[in-house]
Amino acid sequence: MTLIFDYDGTVHDTAHLYGCAFRKAYKGLVNDGYAEAREYTDREMSRYLGMNAEDMWSSFMPELPPDVMKKTAEQVGKEMVNQISEGSAVLYDGIESALNELKARGYSMVILSNCHNEYLEAHRRHFQLDRWFDCYFCAESFGYIPKEEIFRYIKEQFPDNRYIVIGDRESDFRVGTVHDFPIIGCAYGFGSDTELNVCTEIIHSPNELVRAVEKLAE
Repeated sequence: MTLIFDYDGTVHDTAHLYGCAFRKAYKGLVNDGYAEAREYTDREMSRYLGMNAEDMWSSFMPELPPDVMKKTAEQVGKEMVNQISEGSAVLYDGIESALNELKARGYSMVILSNCHNEYLEAHRRHFQLDRWFDCYFCAESFGYIPKEEIFRYIKEQFPDNRYIVIGDRESDFRVGTVHDFPIIGCAYGFGSDTELNVCTEIIHSPNELVRAVEKLAE
């Protein structure tokens, strides 16, 4: 069986990096006259976590000129990578133990993320993610097509007939709903109750992950 993990909001607590990086980039937009000065809380910005950068900025500030939007998105990404190297990135409490246990039980595990390649590669080195994960599928490598479309590439490399998707946002859950396999929704992430309604199982802590996987694998 192959477990398909989202990364931000599922394994990594993105709020520690994203809020600071976003506010720095937004200040630049204010200084350049593209936005009005105001403060955004981490909670306000959490609704955009899990989106790819293009979708996030198109939704948040659709009036931005395309070149400014692209530059700002890149700035946020670079700042987040810098914070990883400074040791600011944090995995959710309990996720390492859960991943160790799932690995010991023989599951194949892959990451399917909307993030940039450079960003995930920085996490891969910093947290030694290869201890757990067999392969990484970043939306950037596939032209930012939806995750449910990227799944066919996962299936080519991991031709199992059984999969479980584990994530926190609608873009993760569509992989399961479109291809008809179980979904574990991580309520500790950034998804809303409405998004989580489609999940087969809902967990409120990484400490519940192994139990949920084993239940669905029976």
